[in-house]
Amino acid sequence: MTNQGTFSDPAGFKPPVESVSRQWLVSLRSLDEVRIAFEYPIDILDLKEPRNGPLAPSPVELWLETVTIVEAMIHAKPKLSAALGEPDQARRVASRLPATFDFAKAGPSGCHSPQRLTQMWEDVRDRLPTKVELVAVAYADHHAAESIAPESVFETAKRAGLNRCLIDTFTKDGRSTLDHLSIDRLTEISAIARDFGLWWALAGSIRHADVEKLNQSNVHPDCIGVRGDVCSGDRTSSLCRQKMQCWADTFRSFL
Repeated sequence: MTNQGTFSDPAGFKPPVESVSRQWLVSLRSLDEVRIAFEYPIDILDLKEPRNGPLAPSPVELWLETVTIVEAMIHAKPKLSAALGEPDQARRVASRLPATFDFAKAGPSGCHSPQRLTQMWEDVRDRLPTKVELVAVAYADHHAAESIAPESVFETAKRAGLNRCLIDTFTKDGRSTLDHLSIDRLTEISAIARDFGLWWALAGSIRHADVEKLNQSNVHPDCIGVRGDVCSGDRTSSLCRQKMQCWADTFRSFL
């Protein structure tokens, strides 16, 4: 299963009310992991350095090397996403992101009001290459990040003209987004995304066992993002091919 090609230009993006299938995002931290990722039907390759925080950026060199590899591909090119870090770091590195990336994410820590969050997004968007789409990030454990709740992030994103949102976790202590946000609350967030016409991704220590729980609920993310659950140890360790294959099989059968 692969949904490459289902993205449209940000200016004309009109997501369906219900996605036909979910997309798969995997976060990668090295060129070796990028090469491994090409063995699987991943829709979005997300580059970040998990050893330095929830959304710490990769070295610029990895951005450039990944672009070179993807541009050389003939068929089924995955989309490219980059983590830029928390607000101050995101402002510093955004202008260095290659223009061929599709998406960028900036952590909202310290953005304790919609106005402050909107200003951060404006600052980062002004520095990003024109065609790179900024994704609004919400932290499930938003109190720990001194940021606003996911529902408010989605609503603020709609007002600010952002079309995509992602829920992640700020504190990487083994607890997942589903440990912080109940299925009932995620159902409400899913409804907000649908009503606002927002594409959204669910990440934050998502485990393979969570997929069936989501499929039995009214939570309908357009994309599921994983890192720790496809690693040989914790999220800072290397990719595990056996776990990657398990997730690949899930996307073929469940989603």
